[in-house]
Amino acid sequence: MELATPAGEVFHNYVIGPEQATKAILIIHDWWGVLEYNRQWANEFAKQGYRVFVIDLYDGYHPPDTKAAGEYMRSLDPEILKRKIQTALHALRAPNRKIAILGWSFGGLQAQQTALQYSDLIHAIVIYYCRNLLNKNNTKQIKCPVLAIFAEAEKTWPDKQAELEYAMLEAGKILEFYSYDAGHGFINPDSPRYDGEAAEEAWKVTLAFLDKYLN
Repeated sequence: MELATPAGEVFHNYVIGPEQATKAILIIHDWWGVLEYNRQWANEFAKQGYRVFVIDLYDGYHPPDTKAAGEYMRSLDPEILKRKIQTALHALRAPNRKIAILGWSFGGLQAQQTALQYSDLIHAIVIYYCRNLLNKNNTKQIKCPVLAIFAEAEKTWPDKQAELEYAMLEAGKILEFYSYDAGHGFINPDSPRYDGEAAEEAWKVTLAFLDKYLN
């Protein structure tokens, strides 16, 4: 599906799932752009009755290596990203429908930013191995439960996990979290850090969390 922001920026979304679904998910890719595993997750959610958008914030671009991925990610205009995500969220809205936002790494950062900015539109957040934007100063702004998945092989773990736990607890917000003995990017089958067992467990945890808070 092709959408356009109020400023005229056109972007694409992979869309699947029943149009009359009462639960929906906006999926945001990592710094590699939209990959097959993003669409596969969308397909699996659709089988569970979800309406799903996989938003392409890279306009079809796929970086050839980590250096290019980092440079491209940093070159993106944050205001354009916000407009695209907001437009996708509004396109997902429907009467009596609850919406979740899910992101891996770069996508997790965008998910947190979106939840802080558009808290009235989002009913659940799922973030995978990403930097914390949620902190003791802003968590009161969000109005929904958060599921955070951590990779134990990251140098920033477990401090990153402890910081998020503390911030959410202090704000009286719902947080579920899991960590896996795996590296950053372990969900991505194309990554050398891919861990099939951890990925399968994380999928089950994610589905249970969303079923719990979106039904």
